[in-house]
Amino acid sequence: MDQLRKDHFLKIVEKYHSGNASREELEFLDAYYQVFGLSDGYTDSLSEEDRLLLKNELRNSIKKNIAVSQQGRIKSDKRNVIRWTISAAAAIIICIGVGLYYFPEERISNPIVKRVTENEIIPGGNKAVLTLANGEKISLTDADNGTLAEQAGIKIVKTTDGQLVFTILSDKQQDLYDKNQYNTIETPKGGRYQVRLPDGSNVWLNAASKLTFPSSFISHKSRMVELNGEAYFEIAKDKEHPFIVKTYNQVVEVFGTQFNINSYMDEPDVKTTLLEGSIKVTENKGIDKILKPGQQSTLTSSGLKVENVDIDLAVAWKNNQFVFESDDIQYIMRMIARWYNVEVEYVGVIPKNKFGGAVSRFENVSEVLKSLESTGRVKFKIEGRRILVSK
Repeated sequence: MDQLRKDHFLKIVEKYHSGNASREELEFLDAYYQVFGLSDGYTDSLSEEDRLLLKNELRNSIKKNIAVSQQGRIKSDKRNVIRWTISAAAAIIICIGVGLYYFPEERISNPIVKRVTENEIIPGGNKAVLTLANGEKISLTDADNGTLAEQAGIKIVKTTDGQLVFTILSDKQQDLYDKNQYNTIETPKGGRYQVRLPDGSNVWLNAASKLTFPSSFISHKSRMVELNGEAYFEIAKDKEHPFIVKTYNQVVEVFGTQFNINSYMDEPDVKTTLLEGSIKVTENKGIDKILKPGQQSTLTSSGLKVENVDIDLAVAWKNNQFVFESDDIQYIMRMIARWYNVEVEYVGVIPKNKFGGAVSRFENVSEVLKSLESTGRVKFKIEGRRILVSK
């Protein structure tokens, strides 16, 4: 990292710690950190869980060094500690970029993995199962990178950065395929995955979500998919073939846009948030609403309503954040249960307070619970993979 880039990086970090970083700067820091998880070389020999543990350990180490600078040291010391921390992080990332396999395996894998797994519930990662039209199931968690299958003139590839990409090979083959052939990708609790559909649209699936879509769109008048759970969509424009998302109680019609749908069966409402473009949301009784960017439709037992919202809250999960804004503890714990694959049990009276704040989804569950517990309004106890919640 040359001096100019390093100084620019340090300025962004300092703005982050003072609470003045812009959205673009926050995304830059997040992207820079995520380079660690996408590296080639040494980490390829580790399982996905072990890579996540190692990544989490690095991040916690960096955070601890930054925290030291905030405990009463003079400003010059604080700057030195932050500079040392970022320099160390940059050095580690650079080492990974050129191949961390130069380091002996036992120096990084075993001690760190054992220490974390004995005391922590780690966050989720890229986990999903792809079910092909012929019924074949492929665990994307375990499958090697590269071509997984070919069907209906489509090649299915798992990339090194945790995506599933459907690429058109032959329009002629697609014309011959059975329109009733559908693929399904499903994430478990503690999982997420990104999919690029045959039309070029990108879909990010949150934990415990399921997306069903045709093996090919070419013979269909519309590009219809079915969603159960939560997903963020970036739709390729095609005015002749509208993109349609069906959930259990509504239909969203799109021509080319970016939006988020939260349609978990265990949530009382279905929320559809538009970031860009225009969509029409239609509920089962036939009532529809047109959304503009910055608006969110909420489908409840009372009907469909539309209001202006902070779109960053709706897509926080995609940006690896838990963001709460006047949310009750049961809603928050449902999010935590999905992402960390844990059970939640309430002991005594359920706290009625509302909570606000933001926590990284890269954190171990204990850190997330600690931030909530610091309000003095709720208490937690972890027993295995069960979280006990009390007032």
